[in-house]
Amino acid sequence: MGLIPEEIIQQVIDRTDIVELIGSYIPLKKAGANYKALCPFHNEKTPSFVVTPNKQIFHCFGCHAGGNVLGFIMKHERLDFADAVRLLASKAGLVIPDTDPRAQAKDDLRRTIFEANEAAVEYYHQNLVSGKEPEVKAARDYLKSRAVGLDCVKRFRIGYAYDVWDGLAKELRYKGFSEEVILKSGLVVVREKSQGFYDRFRGRVIFSIFDYRGRALAFGARALKVEDKAKYINSPETLLYTKGQHLYGLNWAKDAIVREDAVIVVEGYMDLIRPVEAGIENVVASLGTALTLDHVRLIRRYTRNVIMLFDMDTAGQTATLRSLDILLEEDMNVRVAALSDEEDPDSFILKDGAQAFRDRIKLALSLFDFKLSRLTAAHNAQTIEGRARICQEILPTIDKIPSEVVRDGYVRELARRLGIPEEAVSKERRRLGAKTAAKAGSVEEEVRHEPRELLADEALLLRLMLMSPKWVAQARTNLLPEDFKDSTVRTIVEKVYELFGLGKDVSAAVLLNAFGDVALRSVLTRLAQEDFVFNDQPRMFADCVKRIKGFRRKEKRQQLREQMKLAENAGDSQMVRALQEQFNVLIKG
Repeated sequence: MGLIPEEIIQQVIDRTDIVELIGSYIPLKKAGANYKALCPFHNEKTPSFVVTPNKQIFHCFGCHAGGNVLGFIMKHERLDFADAVRLLASKAGLVIPDTDPRAQAKDDLRRTIFEANEAAVEYYHQNLVSGKEPEVKAARDYLKSRAVGLDCVKRFRIGYAYDVWDGLAKELRYKGFSEEVILKSGLVVVREKSQGFYDRFRGRVIFSIFDYRGRALAFGARALKVEDKAKYINSPETLLYTKGQHLYGLNWAKDAIVREDAVIVVEGYMDLIRPVEAGIENVVASLGTALTLDHVRLIRRYTRNVIMLFDMDTAGQTATLRSLDILLEEDMNVRVAALSDEEDPDSFILKDGAQAFRDRIKLALSLFDFKLSRLTAAHNAQTIEGRARICQEILPTIDKIPSEVVRDGYVRELARRLGIPEEAVSKERRRLGAKTAAKAGSVEEEVRHEPRELLADEALLLRLMLMSPKWVAQARTNLLPEDFKDSTVRTIVEKVYELFGLGKDVSAAVLLNAFGDVALRSVLTRLAQEDFVFNDQPRMFADCVKRIKGFRRKEKRQQLREQMKLAENAGDSQMVRALQEQFNVLIKG
């Protein structure tokens, strides 16, 4: 829990509605008193992810993930506990007091780097808009040659870095930023043989990269000089920026993506800027990399419909093919749009116009058609070996499609197009599937936390305790934690007793904060989530306590018998008599 006060954590939980929170990430459907959805944490065809509003918890009966609002944010956003609390606190308008110096220092540093980045964005932008030097004019002429006018420059906050060693560094120092902040922003490079640092970007057009909230994260810099070896150089990974976790333009596109219920994914800065300028606004750019799992989950907040539009050169095709399977595994609807080999969205729209671009988007291929066309071009489908290679590469992709009907349809279509008996393709599919399952077995065991059977009476009693604190009070009077044989139940009961003794809430949503073990959290949410009708709770409670005590006495008697036998073998008559007395007391009890 770090050093964030418990009362703040509780306020965060109380002020965050779990249905509203999770519903902002995935579509939820009402199912009686609960809500259901396809699980965001594993691929499934039938919804097994359940959100229970009155308990403020979620549980997936497929992969067995479970938790409260904090647990969901931690898992979905890949945050630690303290960062999840801070994120939800900011959404709820809560201020976390400065109780953890280290965490506060990290937060302060992150905030200051954001401020330094924003200062850099403005510095670069004003250079381009207001600068009078010949090099600035050359940068503006370059952008004009790419049909990027002043309005576009302002809209995307495009800038220019002077071709000097420390223009930005001086600006940031002037604005009061420390050397630590300037260095950790990634905007400068440390000198190798002398003290100090110099600007990372010099003599280049600057594209600023923002997060989905519009905060400046990083920068990309386009060379203007022919002698510059690298056309683009980018910010390094920093405290704010991790490559593969952010999409360029999402801050501008998110509303349009929701409105259109679709996103077009392109490669580079100009590939995004040109369509947006032409009125096609639901576009984001991966900045030259294949889509990552983080990218896909970021997109899924806004839509499940993705149109891939990477360049059709070798690198672009490879990136697209790598992205397809990830998109399918995350249950996204995928199509692939293609331009000619020599064109990208920027050049295509400049030459043929926005309507022609929209028409190409409408003609986007299904992922099956796209991948099969690329594989038949790469392998000779006229040979037995070529057909086998095509099947080996496309069947694993088909198997990631959620719909069994669609999968079978594509298997039949693959057999028809390759001129292979459908049964042969089906056999190859089963063979590849078994091979993949064998390889993934150990990984699957690590990812999923299969529920194990708990002792029925102990699990039932714990469910009652989670339903009402009155049963906690009575359980504390009748049973000790060590009376529970199941180690998981015993761990939970110990915490329930502890919190109850301190006068604190013992609901499942609160208890989840006390446990870091994923399997234990899964057990807790499963017990709290499962629907059971208790017609006679007092009788149910009494029966459970009676049976748990009876089992405990039986176990204790067996232990005493074994100890008496050992004492007799050792000739210790005094110990035998003492153990016999304990045994007699247990029998009478």
